[in-house]
Amino acid sequence: MNETVEEPPHAYFQAIEEIFVALRGAPLLLSPADWQVARRWHGEGVPLDLVRSTLEEVFAKRKERGAKGRISSLRYCAPAVEAAWADLRELTAPARRAEAPAFEVAPRLAALATSLAGRESLAAQVAHLSGDPQEVEERLAVLDREMLDQVWEGLDGEARSEVETAVEKTLASLAGRLPAGELDSSRERLVRQTLRRKLGLPVLSLFSPEAQGA
Repeated sequence: MNETVEEPPHAYFQAIEEIFVALRGAPLLLSPADWQVARRWHGEGVPLDLVRSTLEEVFAKRKERGAKGRISSLRYCAPAVEAAWADLRELTAPARRAEAPAFEVAPRLAALATSLAGRESLAAQVAHLSGDPQEVEERLAVLDREMLDQVWEGLDGEARSEVETAVEKTLASLAGRLPAGELDSSRERLVRQTLRRKLGLPVLSLFSPEAQGA
């Protein structure tokens, strides 16, 4: 069984969704077709850094053109990501004698810790993580969930009501697109997206804009 293709790490999907939503500027659940795009990228080994930088470029070019409306599907960006991946593979082919840039965990963790202003305890935990990138990313995913859970628990009734109203509005706009069994998990994802956007919380991932110092 090819586990990498059949069951790709949740962190890869979550990072792509969070990057896409942050660039879009409004909560959105990726559709099953979008997840298939992300699954294909994972199976082909497309680096998350490449996905992030290409998505940023797509959104920037669309803004420059003065295009109306928001991008509502990851599939819109797929041709650009796959073209960038093809270019990178060509540049790093053995015949070209070029090497892919080194992946340094420590500077990314330092940048993430810096982005956690006012959350010194969490920043210290992030800064002191170590290990290979996959291990660190898995630990960051746990810390990210804990951060959002703590923020949610600390909200007063009015603030919670505002978040819940925004989430239900988004879910209503997606009526018919989501299987009934996915409603609860989708609501949770939207709550987390809304909290992050409203409170300016960083994405705790080695591949987030915050980790790049952006």
